[in-house]
Amino acid sequence: MTVVAVHHAGSGGGWTHRACARCLTRERLIPLTFHPLRHNGSRLTYPEIVPGELVATLAPLGESPALAAPIARLLAAVARTKDRTLNADQRHAAHDAARATVARLREAARRASRAVREPR
Repeated sequence: MTVVAVHHAGSGGGWTHRACARCLTRERLIPLTFHPLRHNGSRLTYPEIVPGELVATLAPLGESPALAAPIARLLAAVARTKDRTLNADQRHAAHDAARATVARLREAARRASRAVREPR
């Protein structure tokens, strides 16, 4: 089970929400470990630019440290595509960068999957 969200309570510890690999895939959930620092702890889903088959590949890897940097870059690239101060050319370049980031995330997932399967 992978932690996907934390609900803070005013007078107590709150709740930790966990999800199995199947639920991570079905709901497109990003493990809490990879949420941006300023995120409020609620559930965060992979952006639509990430194909479902890649989400399914990422789910069994859970909180693999090898995915931290690629997911952070992905979230930053997708946020840039939503910047309303960009002109058309900059917006187009931001979308290209986001697609390239998905390709790098796919490669990181492939490497992490191989590392999990290889006996030590």
